[in-house]
Amino acid sequence: YRDLFNPENLFIAQDGGGAGNNWASGFRQGEEHHEQVIDMIDRESDNSDSLEGFVLTHSIAGGTGSGMGSYLLEALNDHFPKKLIQTYSVFPNWDESQSD
Repeated sequence: YRDLFNPENLFIAQDGGGAGNNWASGFRQGEEHHEQVIDMIDRESDNSDSLEGFVLTHSIAGGTGSGMGSYLLEALNDHFPKKLIQTYSVFPNWDESQSD
């Protein structure tokens, strides 16, 4: 599976870490890395024969997945206004009786 993903199109922030369950911090990180992330998406979309849209899976528990995910959804909609965007949002399970 070594060639499954192009290493140039994997985003890892230089400062590492995440948003620490803080939506605003994740959104801010999305703003800070906007150009880098959109460039990666542009590279992938340029290599597509017929780009129909995007699928985004993200957490909405508050943090990187929700904050940066929200920013990314907005940026994709602005950058590709005629493309479909489908999201799969992962909700936290606050029920302590389920440990799996």
